[in-house]
Order: sequence, then structure tokens, then C-alpha cells
Amino acid sequence: MATKRLRRRVRHLLEYLAAALIDLGWWLTGKSDRGLPPRRLRFVGAGDFRQTGQQLARLLIDVGGLRMTDRVLDVGCGIGRVAIPLTSYLDKRATYDGFDVVKRAIRWCSHAITREHPNFRFHLVDVANSEYRSRGGAAAGFCFPFADGAFDFVFATSVFTHLLAEEMRRYIAESARVLAPGGRLLATFFLLNDVSLAALPVRDVYNFPHVRGVMRLLDPENPGVGVAIEEEVAFRFLRDAGFRIERIDYGQWSGRRDFVTFQDVVVCTRM
Repeated sequence: MATKRLRRRVRHLLEYLAAALIDLGWWLTGKSDRGLPPRRLRFVGAGDFRQTGQQLARLLIDVGGLRMTDRVLDVGCGIGRVAIPLTSYLDKRATYDGFDVVKRAIRWCSHAITREHPNFRFHLVDVANSEYRSRGGAAAGFCFPFADGAFDFVFATSVFTHLLAEEMRRYIAESARVLAPGGRLLATFFLLNDVSLAALPVRDVYNFPHVRGVMRLLDPENPGVGVAIEEEVAFRFLRDAGFRIERIDYGQWSGRRDFVTFQDVVVCTRM
């Protein structure tokens, strides 16, 4: 276990240094984009940062029904990949709050985004995760730092894919608590059902080979790197929290050819 943790730290350091070299090259050639975080601070996903953020923002609007005036909570906001395009969509009557466990991400977002858009606020939370933060409180007991009914729209893109079952249950319950009645939740998952389970043996990266109860993991010693969960368990968590499931769009991750985005998307209404 200790060797695995050391390897992860070395991997993260090497990734940071490689990205820092890219940043230096961009700076020397005048290609740096001041509207985006430097490459060395980007720790979420692959692909084009701006394009992916815009696609996720469109997902919230077109699939989730996000309105320009909503009070919005971004669960696991990362380095602002979705917040940046939302600054061009949400109007001044709206509010956006995002929280994350990565200090450097919250620091950059608060400096670069809130300064220009004061209705966008970012919060650092003290929660442990095997992939992103070694120290902190247990996610299974975490209370979102917001009042009951404070939001109209909550979204969690690629968050429940990094949480164990009891942590997921807690975050779903907290999402319901901070939503006003009639508010909406858009969340993405890796859902295990007949179709995705049949595809797992032939998948390359997202094959989730390790079974742990109702979950399958990419790495049992670092579960936060990727979690898939039985579909009916995830749906039960949502129903138990007071959500009505309105829409399910299965993702590309399990080999489907008809998809909206990479992960499975679930849209719910707070009853």
C-alpha cells in the first residue's frame, strides 16, 4: 500500500513537471490563454479543456434544463472547467457556488474567475479522497457547507465516478438537502447494468476488473481513481434522498454507439 501511494505521488509529480514544461513553451511562444488555467493545474480529464467545458455546459442546459437565473451548485468544481463557460450563460441574477478538495484549483478559480464575476464563488472543503487528497474528513460523513434549499440546480459531473457507495449515498442526500423543492440534479455515473457488464471484458481502460460489493473498481488500492456502481443501487440512493428520476442517457464509456456524452447521465427533480 505504501509503495502504491509513493508511486502515485511520483506519477503526479512527473505529470506536473511535464505540464509545467508545456506551460513554459506556451509562454515563450505567446500561446498562453489567460482565460484558462495553466496546464500544470489541470487535473481533470483529457482532451481539449475549453471544448470539454463548453460541451459539459451545453449538457447542463440542453439535457438538465439549467436556466440563466438559477442558483447553481457545482459539486467537485475542479479547476473551473465548467464554471468558465457558465460565466457567459448565467446572468447577474444567478449565483454559482463550486467546491472541491484541491486547494490549488480553488485558489486559481477564486483569483481568475471570481474577480471578474463576483456571483461565482469557490470553496475549499476538507474531505479525503484516495486519488485527489490524502488527508481530510470522511466523504461518507461530509455536510455540504450550504443551507437547506439554497439552490435551484446542482450538478456533479465525474464526481460519483470517484466515490465509494456510502460516499455516493451521502453526496446524493446532501444534494437533495441543499436543493429547493422542484430543483434539479444532473449527475454522471458509471452504471453497471446488463449492457455495461457485458461490455466490460472487452473494454481497455474502463474495464473495472475488481468487484467490491455493489461496485467495481479500477484499482482497489486507489478506489478514488474510478468507481462503477450497480444501476439499481444508484437509483435507490436517488429515490431514498427524495429525487424523482426524469431522464437517463447512457454514455460512451461502455461501448454504446448512441450516447450524449462519455459517462452515464441521470437528471432528477427534488420532490
